[in-house]
Amino acid sequence: MSNIQCLCGLVIEGKDLTVPLKESKINATVQGFIANVESQLTYINETTEALQTRFIFPLDDMSAVYKFEAYVNKKHIIAECKDKEEAKKTYKEAISSGHTALFMSEADTAGDTFECKLGNLPAGESAVLTLSYVVELSVEPDGKLRFILPTVLNPRYSPEVGNVIEAGSESTPNQVDIGTPCKLTFSASISGCYNVESITSPIDKLNVKISDDKLSASVDLAELFRFDHDLTMDIKYENINKPQVILEPGNIEKDGFLKEDILMVNFCPDIKQGTHTENSQREFIFVIDRSGSMHGNRIEKAKETLLLLLKSLPVGCMFNVVSFGSDHSFLFKKSEIYSEKTLQKALGVQSKMDADMGGTEILKPLKKIYSETCKHGYPRQIFLLTDGEVGNTSEVISLVSSHKKNTRVFTFGIGDGVSTSLIKNVAKASRGKAVFIKDNDNMKAKVISAMKSSLTDCLHDVNLNWELPECFTATTIPVEPPVIFSGDNVVLFAVLKSSDSKVDVSGSLNLTGTLGGNSVSYQMKIESARSPHVDLPLHRVAAKYQIKELEIEESNSDFDDGQSGKEKEKIILFSQAANIISKYTAFVGVDQDTKVPVTLIKEVNYQSAYMDMGPPMMQCCMADIDVCLDRGEMLADLECKSVELESGASTFMARATKYGQPRWKRFVPSMSSFSWPSFLKKKASKEEAAVHIEEEQEGQEAEDGDDSCTDFSSNQLTGDKLMDLVSQQNFDGSWTPTQRLAKIINTTETNLKAKYKGSVWCTAIVIIFLEINFSYCKAEWDMICDKATQWLTSQDKDGKTVEEILQEVKKSDIVKIM
Repeated sequence: MSNIQCLCGLVIEGKDLTVPLKESKINATVQGFIANVESQLTYINETTEALQTRFIFPLDDMSAVYKFEAYVNKKHIIAECKDKEEAKKTYKEAISSGHTALFMSEADTAGDTFECKLGNLPAGESAVLTLSYVVELSVEPDGKLRFILPTVLNPRYSPEVGNVIEAGSESTPNQVDIGTPCKLTFSASISGCYNVESITSPIDKLNVKISDDKLSASVDLAELFRFDHDLTMDIKYENINKPQVILEPGNIEKDGFLKEDILMVNFCPDIKQGTHTENSQREFIFVIDRSGSMHGNRIEKAKETLLLLLKSLPVGCMFNVVSFGSDHSFLFKKSEIYSEKTLQKALGVQSKMDADMGGTEILKPLKKIYSETCKHGYPRQIFLLTDGEVGNTSEVISLVSSHKKNTRVFTFGIGDGVSTSLIKNVAKASRGKAVFIKDNDNMKAKVISAMKSSLTDCLHDVNLNWELPECFTATTIPVEPPVIFSGDNVVLFAVLKSSDSKVDVSGSLNLTGTLGGNSVSYQMKIESARSPHVDLPLHRVAAKYQIKELEIEESNSDFDDGQSGKEKEKIILFSQAANIISKYTAFVGVDQDTKVPVTLIKEVNYQSAYMDMGPPMMQCCMADIDVCLDRGEMLADLECKSVELESGASTFMARATKYGQPRWKRFVPSMSSFSWPSFLKKKASKEEAAVHIEEEQEGQEAEDGDDSCTDFSSNQLTGDKLMDLVSQQNFDGSWTPTQRLAKIINTTETNLKAKYKGSVWCTAIVIIFLEINFSYCKAEWDMICDKATQWLTSQDKDGKTVEEILQEVKKSDIVKIM
C-alpha cells in the first residue's frame, strides 16, 4: 500500500514526503467530555525548489473542523462553509479567470479526512496554518477521560532514522527526513460542572494547577517534549457517574443556530461489567465473512462458532444471520424473534456455509442492516467475523459511527494477517469491542466471551425532561437519546429558545431510563453560571450531532423510496450556521488581501490492489488476461476479458505462484486444485449482486404458514462430542432425551428419562457431562449451560432446586460411564 495514505501534515504533491513541521502551538479547552483544540502549525520548505503542497488532517468521525486559516505564499486564506454547488461554481470561475483555486469538501466515501490543497510553497518560504476543531473525549475503563494530540499536530519522530512517522506505525524510508524535532508548545484548561480530581500523563511531566473549588484547572508541559510518543493527557473527574449540565450561551451577533443558548448533558452511568440482565430483549446480527480467503480451517471454525452463538442466544431476543463476500445474503429480510422454528432455519444455513462468496465487500450489507430501524426496546448488537481487508474502510467506519446511538459492533479479526485498522476502528467507532483471533487461537472461546459481555445491563429508553421557566423551550439533540452500554459515556444537547431575553436559564433536568428491567432516574440542577467561549465549541459539536442524525434519516428515507429534500435543506442549514462541512457543503477560502476566492478540498484517495504487486505481477495481471480484481476477491470472481482467455489466465496462475507475493497468496489457490470451469465465473451484474435471501430458504414464505420445521439437529454426528452436544440442544436451553443424545454421552435413552417430568433429568445429565468432560474449555459452553440452568429453574422439579438435582446426577450410577 502506498505510504501516501499514511502521511499527514503538509504533504508534497506527487511524493510520499512531507514538508518539515518546525513549530506547533497547541491550546486545548476541555469542558466536560468535549475538547476544543486550537493549533498553529509552521512548516518550512528547506529545499531549493518550489513545492506543490496539500494539508492532510485525519479526523475522528464525530470530530469537526470549524476554523481554518493559512498564511502561505504571501496569501492569507480564511475558510467559510458554503453550499457545495455554490462552492464548485466559485472554484470553476476562479480557475477560468486564471486565479489559484482550491476546493475542500467532504468525500463521498468518508468524512474522516480533512484535505486541503494549498498550492505552491516557494523554496525557503514558510506556511503558517491555523486550525481549530472539536472532539468528544473517550472515557477509559479506569474512569479517566483521555485526550490524545493527533499525529499531524504532534509528529512522531524517530531519532534513529530522522523520519516523521505515524502514531503506532513503523518508520518508513519514503517519509521526509526532518533532521531535528520541531518545537511543541502545549497548554490546556479544564472547566465545567465536574470537580477535577487529577490530571496526569502516562509519559510526560505536566505542570498542573487545580483551583481551590476544583471546578477548573490549567496544564502545560513541565519539560521539553520528546517526539517519540503521542502526547496524552488523562483527566479524572470526581463523581463522573453523576450526570452534569453545562450551559454555553450563544452569540447575539451571530445568526441562527450560533445565536441560541446550548445546554450540554454529560453522563457516564455506573453500569458494572458482568452484571447480566434478566431482560433478554436484544437484537443480535451475526455477519459472517464467506469470501474465498476464509476457505479451509477458518470457515470451519466460523461455522462451529456460529453454532455456539445461535445456541447461546437468550430466549426472547431477535436475531439474523448475514453472509457476505462479493455480494451478500440475509437469513431473514429483517431480524425475527428467536424460537425453535427460526433457530432451525438458521442452523440450515449454518450447516451449509462455505467460503464460496468471492471478495470482501462489507459496506453494502452493513448499509442494509442499518436501513432497518431498531425495534423499540431491543438494543442492536452486530458480531462481525472477517479475515478480509476492505478498500472502503473509511466509509465503513463512518457508517457504523453514524449509527452508534442504538447499535454497537463487536469485530473479530480472523487470521494472522488480518487488517488491524478495520477491526479496531469499526469497534471503536461503534462503542463495541475488537478481538483478534490468530489461526491457532480458540475462536469459539473468544467470540462467546464477547457475546457474554454483550448481555451486560444497559440503560435504554432514555428520556430527558427539562424543567425550565415558561419562556424557554428546549429541543433535544439527538431527539432520541442513545442506548448506554457498560463503560459508555454519553453527550446530549438541548437548543434553547426564549421569548424573554431578560430571564436567565435555570431549572432542572430529570433523566430517566430502564436499567436491568427497572426504572431509574437522575436529577440535576441547571445553574445560571455560564461557560462562555468565543468560538462556541459546544455549539459546533451539537451541530455535528444534528447533521449526523439528519444524514441517518435521509439514508433511511432512501431505502424506503422516500424524499430526502427536507433533510438535505436542514443539513445545509446546520452546516453553514456552525461552519462545519457536510456532504452537501464545502469550505471556500478567500484571500484576505486580494479578495480572490480560494477554495479548499477534502477527499480520500484509495489505491488499487495492484499497487503492491510489483511490475512483473502487474504486467502479468493487466497484459496477459486483463482482469478486474477487487481487494479480497478469489480468482472465482475474476472478470476475464482477453480473447486468449485460457492461455492468459494460465500465465497469470504460473506467474502468481512464481513471484509468491504475500498479498496474493490468499487469492491464488494451489495449482493442483485449479479448475477452470469454477474459476472463470463472470462477476455478477449489479442486479445479481443485490441483496438476496439465502437460497437454502427459498421456500420460506410457504414455510411461514406452517409451524413444522426441519430439525437440523438430526444431522449425522461429527465425532466432536462437544459440538454434537451443542447441536442437540433446544432453543430454550433444554435437551430432549433421544437415542442420538444417549449415543453421544454413552448411555441409554431410558437412563435419560429415568426421573422427573419432561426433559429435566436429561438436561441435568448433560450439564454434569459437560462439567466432567470439558472443563478445560468451559469458556466455549459456559453460556450454553447458563441457558440450560435457567430453563431448569423454570420447570417443575418436584419441589427440588436445580443444585439439588445436579447433585443427584453426580451421585447416580450414570456418572460412572461418563
